[in-house]
Amino acid sequence: MKTDNSTEPVEVFAGSVLDAGMIQSLLEQEGIPAFIQNEYMGSIAPWQVTAGGSAAAKVVVAKADHEKAVQVINDYGQE
Repeated sequence: MKTDNSTEPVEVFAGSVLDAGMIQSLLEQEGIPAFIQNEYMGSIAPWQVTAGGSAAAKVVVAKADHEKAVQVINDYGQE
């Protein structure tokens, strides 16, 4: 049986909670649903989420939106 994995979550950004919120907002303005993983723990106790506490908040999108999301993030970084 073949399964459709286009809704599988994939990470497109890892950084501070503030940066992750900005990226999430950019993606949603482009019509890409996104959520922040570790949003609260990343700000309260980031060392418990990632080694060293860096890049604790992660922005996640559906696999089907991955390429478009990466393009939006790259375009934002070039401005």
